[in-house]
Amino acid sequence: RFVYPCAFLRLPLSRIDDLKVPLLGIERANFFSFRRRDHGARDGSALLPWLQRVLDTHGLRAVCDGEVVLQTMPRVFGYVFNPVSFWFCHDKSGALRAVLAEVRNTFGDHHNYLLAHADSRQIGDDEVIERQKVFHV
Repeated sequence: RFVYPCAFLRLPLSRIDDLKVPLLGIERANFFSFRRRDHGARDGSALLPWLQRVLDTHGLRAVCDGEVVLQTMPRVFGYVFNPVSFWFCHDKSGALRAVLAEVRNTFGDHHNYLLAHADSRQIGDDEVIERQKVFHV
């Protein structure tokens, strides 16, 4: 049986630089920390423009015009282990339109799985969207 307690962060991208959370450092050391270089282009650049380019490539940027929430594991004492992060992309009314699953394996590979309906409609609470597995995890 595989049961491991772990902590996730849910970070609204529009407010990421304004967050004041005890024990959490944004782009600085703390017990828990978040670094942009662990996500997206992995070069420390702003995350929202990177995500918008991904959405643009798939014709989803226009419907994903609301808040984006990144759910990810934090660094702990500076160490990072983050097998999967989820980018929840909403429209202006707050409806979920797309989810980007950013997956990494222990070999240093990573792949993004974009989950959305073909017609870009809202993703409901009980819906399942599947994608073909691309690499070994």
